Amino acid sequence: MARLMSTERITHFQEEASFTVVDEPAILETEDLDRMFLGGGPDPDTISLASVTAVTTNISVTVVEARQLIGLNMDPMVCVEIGEDKKYTSMKESTNCPYYNEYFVFDFHVPPDVMFDKILKLSVIHSKNLLRSGTLVGSFKLDVGTIYFQPEHQFYHKWALLSDPEDISAGCKGYIKCDVTVVAKGDTIKTPHKANESDEDDIEGNLLIPEGVPAERQWARYYLKIYRAEGLPRMNTSIMANVKKAFIGENKDLVDPYVQVLFAGQKGKTSVQKSCYEPIWNEQIVFTEMFPPLCKRIKIQIRDSDKVNDVAIGTHFLDLRKISNDGDKGFLPTLGPAWVNMYGSTRTYTLMDEYQELNEGLGEGVSFRARLLISLGVEILDTSSPEISNATDVQLEGIPNISETATGKVEEFFLFGSFLEATMIDRKIGDKPINFEVTIGYYGNEIDGAAGPKSGKGKKGSGDEEETELIHNSSDEEMDDDGDLTSVATTPPMKPVVTDRNYFHLPYFERKPCIYIKSWWQDQRRRLYNANIIDNEDGLNDVQEIIKTEKTYPERRLRGVLEELSRGCSQFLSLANQDQNLSGRTKLDRERVKLCMSEVESIGQQAKAMRSQVKKSTVRDKVKLAQNFLTKLRFLAEEPQHSIPDVFLWMISNGKRIAYARVPSKDILYSTAEEETGKDCGKVKTIFLRIPGKKGFGPAGWTVQSKIEIYLWLGLTRQRKDYLNGLPNGFEENKLCKGPGMPCSPPISLTYMMKQIFQLRVHMYQARSLFAADSTGLSDPFARVFFSTQSQVTEVLAETLCPTWDQLLVFENVELFGEACELRDDPPIIVIELYDQDTVGKADFMGRTFAKPVVKMADEHYGPPRFPPQLEYYQIYRGNCTAGEMLAAFELLQIGPNGKADLPPIDGPTDMERGPILPVPLGIRPVLSKYRIEVLFWGLRDLKRVNLAQVDRPRVDIECAGKGIQSALIPNYKKNPNFSTLVKWFEVDLPENELLHPPLNIRVVDCRAFGRYTLVGSNAVPSLRKFIYRATDKQANNFTTSEEIVVVSMEPEPGFKKMDTVVKLDCGADAVVKVEDDDKDGKGKKKKRKKGEEIEEEELDQSMLDWWSKYFASIETLTEILKAQEATLSESEDKDDMDITDGGDIKPEDAPVKPPKRGKGKKDRRKQFDPFEKKKAKLDELKVYPKELESEFDNFEDWLHSFNLFRGKGGDDDDQNVTDEDRIVGKFKVRTE
Repeated sequence: MARLMSTERITHFQEEASFTVVDEPAILETEDLDRMFLGGGPDPDTISLASVTAVTTNISVTVVEARQLIGLNMDPMVCVEIGEDKKYTSMKESTNCPYYNEYFVFDFHVPPDVMFDKILKLSVIHSKNLLRSGTLVGSFKLDVGTIYFQPEHQFYHKWALLSDPEDISAGCKGYIKCDVTVVAKGDTIKTPHKANESDEDDIEGNLLIPEGVPAERQWARYYLKIYRAEGLPRMNTSIMANVKKAFIGENKDLVDPYVQVLFAGQKGKTSVQKSCYEPIWNEQIVFTEMFPPLCKRIKIQIRDSDKVNDVAIGTHFLDLRKISNDGDKGFLPTLGPAWVNMYGSTRTYTLMDEYQELNEGLGEGVSFRARLLISLGVEILDTSSPEISNATDVQLEGIPNISETATGKVEEFFLFGSFLEATMIDRKIGDKPINFEVTIGYYGNEIDGAAGPKSGKGKKGSGDEEETELIHNSSDEEMDDDGDLTSVATTPPMKPVVTDRNYFHLPYFERKPCIYIKSWWQDQRRRLYNANIIDNEDGLNDVQEIIKTEKTYPERRLRGVLEELSRGCSQFLSLANQDQNLSGRTKLDRERVKLCMSEVESIGQQAKAMRSQVKKSTVRDKVKLAQNFLTKLRFLAEEPQHSIPDVFLWMISNGKRIAYARVPSKDILYSTAEEETGKDCGKVKTIFLRIPGKKGFGPAGWTVQSKIEIYLWLGLTRQRKDYLNGLPNGFEENKLCKGPGMPCSPPISLTYMMKQIFQLRVHMYQARSLFAADSTGLSDPFARVFFSTQSQVTEVLAETLCPTWDQLLVFENVELFGEACELRDDPPIIVIELYDQDTVGKADFMGRTFAKPVVKMADEHYGPPRFPPQLEYYQIYRGNCTAGEMLAAFELLQIGPNGKADLPPIDGPTDMERGPILPVPLGIRPVLSKYRIEVLFWGLRDLKRVNLAQVDRPRVDIECAGKGIQSALIPNYKKNPNFSTLVKWFEVDLPENELLHPPLNIRVVDCRAFGRYTLVGSNAVPSLRKFIYRATDKQANNFTTSEEIVVVSMEPEPGFKKMDTVVKLDCGADAVVKVEDDDKDGKGKKKKRKKGEEIEEEELDQSMLDWWSKYFASIETLTEILKAQEATLSESEDKDDMDITDGGDIKPEDAPVKPPKRGKGKKDRRKQFDPFEKKKAKLDELKVYPKELESEFDNFEDWLHSFNLFRGKGGDDDDQNVTDEDRIVGKFKVRTE
């Protein structure tokens, strides 16, 4: 399928960086960092830190009134209920149309996922008092998530339709008019525009339902069948059970499971199966609820019944949008019978489970917990039929057993993995022996030791322990019936070796440990294959990068992407409909294939049609449309009916589980058709392990726990003959010897006979727009580069967000295993981490990026076009957010038989002050030219306090490429915030390639007594390209920029603007300057200071009126107009919107004066004001502005660029407390010519 890159996730990796483009942040195609760093794709049930961290949420409900309530002699009151919280309005006596206008606020401090699942219930109760609970007239309910995802997070003046849950045939019981708003931290709430009373009285047109939901909803029955569960972890929450087992020796299953289902505020439970790890329920829970329901998810949870406290074993959410379709050819919610996999905390039982919240469905599961066989059906009720029961209580009914083959034929699957490298192991873990464990479902886990298929007779056991110890030093190896070893799930423990002060690595060298696991699952590969065909996408990111960096021909790349997309769609149509008669196909499978085929066909046709319409001018719009295709495909790719569970990798140190990674099984699933194969199947993949639970999010989780190069292959055992084909060549297999005539087992390790020696050269030139890690708003950055088992650091540069290191790092004698040609085409990745050096404590993490080097083999010539490598920009990521760019180049040079003599020479240090630091060589560093930067210093406005002290004597420092200038000092900021010296300039050497220009750094400092300087705020202008002055006759190397620092755009003094202006009338020019000087003392207290402009060039009798007469006449006119307006305003205070032009239009009908020609005034004939026309018939008045010109002329944005000044430490993507808005201490403007 044409690979379109997701913009929802940050894509980091491409298999080959494009080394020909200098200005493009290199994107490696292997995988997105988010995914890589999290160690695999998240389960649909799990989200980021934001969804699992408790946040304060306010839900405000205004009950305005109720109408058309059914009943006689009513005393109605309204109950507002959210979760367990209830609040009541006052009671209104003897009315069917009560008016309340009462306001309620509910405060919650829970994770958003929990919040969105809460149900808001509005009920009308009749005759409630202290002695009686009252009679329910009708109720309405919807989930909080539905409200939150409305525009502005609210329903405003909408009517909730009431129905009686006890009598589903009764119809509408009345309406409640209410406002509902959900506000989480950081949300801005806008009050909606008031509609006309008549519009709001249209109840049917203003119902409280989301867009797309029909006004008349019907009652329906939801039948959730629960058959059985498998693979529950060995556990018990009762201490007494373990004591009993220890003393009496009973070996019962120590779990009493039942299933609890929450849907639309109702709760249903199955019976409890006592002492059973493989419970069989064969029960169905029946909910009666309106259709479509106003809640998105059904929560299904397996719980362990306990006398003290029931504990969740695993949780699964059924998203109703994914198992239904509301289109013309749509279908009602349906599912299964199918297995759903549940993930949560580790399977190891501990008394206090620190990851228990994972079992509740909060966060990404770190281990397989169980799988549950369920099915869902929905039946719309005909409420007029007499057979229909009116009861809406949750029902529990028994159902017949389901056949073994109903969910598909059980097949034997084979998972193979080889650990090629384990580096960047966090040194905090300690130097105890480390091993890795791989599990798939309940297979491979050392506690379970499951060795056979669960269906049928099943077979379990921990294998022969003596043989285990002798053979492999591993704790988990089992034999199956034919003598083949079914499971080697852990690598042998190995003591880590120090890489540098932060990280260890494991000394695998030429001997690479392997794991393999046999497992048995229902063969539902078709579901994963279809998802793989849809999910194989890339390309949109390329187009966006081309547009962003202003490279040529983005339209060609987009046409190519759309061509691939339409071709991929037709491939899907030919492949997806195979295996129609496969056992275990459910109604949802058939409907989803129909839906996917129609959607994909439509997308393919649209992409084909759009391809011919792509032009240079329409590229941006077409990219947005292509993005919509991508969103649709992503939705279709998510399979609600699970099959093979995900694979988990765990790093274990001295028996303690440290970090994990989760690999979706579809990504490594093998198929004979290439399009259906998972994107990582049979490939060496880089995975970063992470800390489990909440600790794995935010700053604590950014430290790499371990970086693993691993090869994974998953497929049917009968297809496994080529499972080693994707590994780097040049190895020998080490197998367990089991005697003559015994079948061959997979290798337990690989020994590489081929070893290549390389030298890596890292050319670290500069970085820009880095994260502000210090309280000053700056950082002291240095970079740490990791490659294979080595690491090196650059020097630390103080107080900058745009460091220029200009440093060459040389990694000597890098050993890589495999054939030379493979290493040339697919070298290992380089990891670059940026840190902020602190004087006390450890360095702060600022971001991370990845690169692949250009490789030169010993027999290749070092020369164009590939060498020397060009500098490229690499996007830096901090968590899920971008945190700047780094300009660097990387080359990997093979050391041949002649040693280093064949390598290009390295020049020694050139700058004695920097000591032994090697600079970037001349062929790679940019070619420099001399530029002149001119700055027009304007003034400062509204600067915020620094350390509680007001800014008194500010100065602006401009710096670029190590050179810079300082503005004149403002002696008294409060009295006059403008600079005395306006224009300054400095010369600087900048790269000829404009895309490599360093940023322009702007800093405002306050000069205080005793020679102290305090940073007020700073900003870095990342690109200078748009400010370069280009002469009309030839390309000039002059760079001119005029700059004004106007903090929060407050009252720029117009005097300076006038000085630039060419004035055609001498008297006008003199007068302008005098007026401006006069105004400076007034500081804006008099309206007349604002710009009187000169008259148009016309035939005027200068002897009759001089300029000043016209000026004062204009002021008089303005005063009269303003007085008239004030009188009009006082008379019409009740009007909502009163414009300044209502009393009399002071703005002329002429267009406003063009800002660049501000000196040239336009006369205002003021034909509309008849009284004045009569008074001053022959008077040509000037246009007088009663307020500052900046607000009148759109902040002068037609000739000035606005930038924010920042101070303080930057906020993280997961840090809810710090936003960029909080760090703004003002704005500055740059004039471009």
